[in-house]
Amino acid sequence: YTTPLTPLDFILGYTLPIIPISIAQCVICYAAAIVLGLDITVNILYAILLIIPISILYIALGLLCGSLLNDKQAGGICGALLTNVSAWLSGIWFDIELMGGTFKKIAYLLPFVHAVDMERAILSDNFSGIFPHIWWVLGYSAVLLVMAITVFLRQMKKQ
Repeated sequence: YTTPLTPLDFILGYTLPIIPISIAQCVICYAAAIVLGLDITVNILYAILLIIPISILYIALGLLCGSLLNDKQAGGICGALLTNVSAWLSGIWFDIELMGGTFKKIAYLLPFVHAVDMERAILSDNFSGIFPHIWWVLGYSAVLLVMAITVFLRQMKKQ
């Protein structure tokens, strides 16, 4: 709090360096998928680019949790709980259609399944299939980033 950084500066200073890390993780995962049989196409590059808004969503969510919670709480919630909840609600472990009903409705109100559907569409050469999913991801990313900045600013003013 002693630097002349604004909350936006702090958030961007934290967010921007993490984006290359998330891209590197994505490249490693796609390299492993290629070894396991994924066909090499230019769509992998597009999928890697589409990881950026998804990464921003998770970074903003982590920043928000970090601003609202203490270190121990943020680690537990953002680490184990967020990872498992987003995995369950994204359809990466099982098809959301199998659950149907209320579970499916809740999943599609959140950004996680939209992120997965967007990546699946781009990998299957269905560029129009990224819509409306990209709007959900971008919308949640923007809202979470604004919330993180606002909460951080409030915490800064308290101290």
